[in-house]
Amino acid sequence: MKGLRTGDRQLIRDLNMSIVISAVRRHGPIPRVDIARMTTLGRSTVSELTALLLKEGFIREIGSQEPGEKRRALGRRPVLLEFNPKARFVVGVKLAPRMVSAALTDLEADILDTAELPIDEKAGEKAVRQQVSRAIREVMSRAGAGAEKVVGVGVAMPGIVDNRTGVSISPRFFLWQNLPLKHLLEDEFGIPVFIDNDANAAALGEKWRGRGREVENMVLVTVGIGIGGGIIINNQLYRGFAAGAGEVGHITINEDGPECSCGNRGCLEAMASDGAMEREMRRLVATGATTSVLGMAAGEPARITRAMIVQAAKAGDTAAIEVLRTAGQHIGVGLASIVNILNPELIVVAGEAAQEAGDLLLQPIRETIARRSMSVLAQRVEVVTSALGDNIWVTGAAALVLQDFFGVPIYERGQPVAAVSLPEIVQGT
Repeated sequence: MKGLRTGDRQLIRDLNMSIVISAVRRHGPIPRVDIARMTTLGRSTVSELTALLLKEGFIREIGSQEPGEKRRALGRRPVLLEFNPKARFVVGVKLAPRMVSAALTDLEADILDTAELPIDEKAGEKAVRQQVSRAIREVMSRAGAGAEKVVGVGVAMPGIVDNRTGVSISPRFFLWQNLPLKHLLEDEFGIPVFIDNDANAAALGEKWRGRGREVENMVLVTVGIGIGGGIIINNQLYRGFAAGAGEVGHITINEDGPECSCGNRGCLEAMASDGAMEREMRRLVATGATTSVLGMAAGEPARITRAMIVQAAKAGDTAAIEVLRTAGQHIGVGLASIVNILNPELIVVAGEAAQEAGDLLLQPIRETIARRSMSVLAQRVEVVTSALGDNIWVTGAAALVLQDFFGVPIYERGQPVAAVSLPEIVQGT
């Protein structure tokens, strides 16, 4: 096109590249002629782009297609192309109150290696950042993955995060405010870094590798030290105007309930997190309830933990079962409102408490959602636990990178400024 700006040319090229690699990822093994047909790109364009992708190792040739009648008559068999997820690596990092976990993954978020290092939640940002850097270096060095082979680092962390600027605004468990972690790590490693709230990352990980792969609309809720949430709408992670969407834990379910860490009263987190379960167990002990949990805590109620409650409940302890059931009912009340507002296809309950307790927590959640949400919506939502287990956090962190890497670039004044996930531009026939 006459007068086409350089930036526009680059945008079109990058867009076409995204479309081609998406076609190979989703429909491979596939011949070039079918890529052209699916995408409506010209054959010469497809040939040029696949040549570049072959050179960089992102796709590979794997032989010829069995000939159909027409192709047999022409006497040639099209060469098939498939995606090569081992062409590059991604590092996913989960920052938790006492531990930093890092994983090296391939381009499908398949975990290849992991590393864990302890941290002190009371340490300053410099000490915590040093451990994050050490964990990243460890998984890269063990695999011999230099910076040129790593397409990005994703960091999932608690609290409020501005994913656009990469600033940890309020990390909840740590002592800093407004830490520009993205820029600090990018300066250190020379690799693109993506940072988001851990529940958002977990939702994205479940969408990429877990239960959410086949649905377009889902909500993930994490249950553990706190209660968080991530929302997927039309296959996209929904962050809200100020990047604060998904704070499921701060839905008020009891106006006169206990005080929450956010300053409100009766939040779901104050009613059903680890601390709430432990508080309820101590209350039952104080009223004379018979429970094996007290013995596990060496007779000291202050030492009761959620892990003890779950262990006792699995052994049939009536009081412990009741604590988990009460927590599940509270979570169900909060999620019933989510069902009525968002009408998701799927709710995934993740996090340490949900993973350990299983149906002891999940069943009362399901029952309460069925009872308290609009019946026509409750009947059509599936409530499950995560398929990813402990790996959900680092998988989600890696997915932050992959969402951008395989996304369609958005340009401003000729420079790439962001990317959005590639929609289903490429459809099979």
